[in-house]
Amino acid sequence: MEAIIIDGLEWQAKDDGNRRSLRDSIIYATTLGDGWRLPTIEELISIIDFTTHGPACKIKPCRSSYYWSNSPYANNSSTAWGVNFFNGYVYGNYKDFRYYARCVRKLRAIQQGGC
Repeated sequence: MEAIIIDGLEWQAKDDGNRRSLRDSIIYATTLGDGWRLPTIEELISIIDFTTHGPACKIKPCRSSYYWSNSPYANNSSTAWGVNFFNGYVYGNYKDFRYYARCVRKLRAIQQGGC
């Protein structure tokens, strides 16, 4: 899978084009294996490009649409945080809504061999 490195995190170069509920997005991320997961809301916010819109995302290609984070919305257990990459707005959305997922994992240190 192609990936893009931003601020020490490895991001999927593009989503798979499928909209899913939050639960199904979490399952999808785990099926990628090797440490892939849904981002926290702070991580997802870190790839918003506040200088543009349609999409407002540092990673291209990106859909001008909603993407899930794995961060719960504190005021309502039926919702979780997400980002609308059309304009970079952050929202609490119902977990049953169907949005895109762009997965992330920690950047792995490169193992260097000795001489």
